[in-house]
Amino acid sequence: MLQPFPFHANLRDHFKNQGKTWSWFSEEKVKEEQRETYKTDLLKNSYRIDQETEPKVYEILTVAKDKLGIIIPVTMYQSQTIEANNAGIVFFENEAHIILSGTILKLLDDAELLALLGHELSHILLYTIENGDFEITNRIINTIANDNNSELFYYETARLFQLYTELFCDLGALKVCESLEVTINTLVKLNTGLEKVSAESYLKQANEILDRINEGSSGETHPENFIRAKSLQIYQTDKVNYHIQIEKIISGKTDLHQLNLFSKQAVFDITKELIAIILKPKWTQSDYCIALYKQYFKNFDKKNDVFIDEAFKLKIANSKKNLKEYYAYVMLDFALCDSDLKEGFVGHILDISEQLELEDSLKTVLKKELNLTEKTFKTYCQTCTTTLNSILESSQENTY
Repeated sequence: MLQPFPFHANLRDHFKNQGKTWSWFSEEKVKEEQRETYKTDLLKNSYRIDQETEPKVYEILTVAKDKLGIIIPVTMYQSQTIEANNAGIVFFENEAHIILSGTILKLLDDAELLALLGHELSHILLYTIENGDFEITNRIINTIANDNNSELFYYETARLFQLYTELFCDLGALKVCESLEVTINTLVKLNTGLEKVSAESYLKQANEILDRINEGSSGETHPENFIRAKSLQIYQTDKVNYHIQIEKIISGKTDLHQLNLFSKQAVFDITKELIAIILKPKWTQSDYCIALYKQYFKNFDKKNDVFIDEAFKLKIANSKKNLKEYYAYVMLDFALCDSDLKEGFVGHILDISEQLELEDSLKTVLKKELNLTEKTFKTYCQTCTTTLNSILESSQENTY
């Protein structure tokens, strides 16, 4: 049985904890008039492929349905208005409609058509397992994301939910056709229109791309083809670590300007931990610094057990340049808030930045905000480090 991605399950759990929202969407169904309007539009804009005229297509469809355990009736159509090679599925409670466009029926052989139909039917599989939880989750997140008043992280969350859904359906295609080569050939043919392609060559190309970049997927509805191909290969060779590896490929490093529901919370937690590290020494806990802390978080929560370990370093390392500069600005914010501590505090955050490998980011914001040249920056840092050392060596100040 194919398993949803952790992202699917985490988002489902998040909304299930919001009882009223979950209950409302669980009870909200497609109304009969909406269903009939859709079917009328479908008949107007497409050619219905009947089983009597295309028995082979429906034989392949039946094989795909059986392998995935899909029992509802499925009708197929050929779009009259869309020329690009594509396929889509619309699923109601007790019926589904697959719409093909372009020259798919000519372009794909029987095995490739089986893979394609396996992918489309896997949308039904995802939306019917676990009592339809993921179909409900999909409607909730897309409704919120499409609201103009919603914050951008909801849009990013909806985008990622869709990307993981497509990867789930790719695994459905692989399950149905039982061939990595056929599944990848189908992807490449649909996106290039070429009649002859090589899965082996495309996987080499995908690996070359991923060796060059680590930016995550920028796809709006589907991951890039090279990511989809690599995802299928990883599933074939390393099912145990599959989800962990794919999350890294899809998300890349955390981007300050592209946070989702979960990474937003993660950045919040990292920020709180970073500030706790900054304010761990007793001498940093001046009235000004405590007041600034309360602007970030409601109550000052002094922690003496925080420290920079490998796990925290890894969280910082998994950040894009813009997020690292944000962390640098957080450190600088505290360093400059109390003029009596300024030089020693800058020395303090220079030390922290070195441990967290944020030296370049802190250097950038220090030079910018304090109007320092390369020469004056070095001199200033030396002065601040000297001041810090005098504080740490002072017998009058208990460091922690």
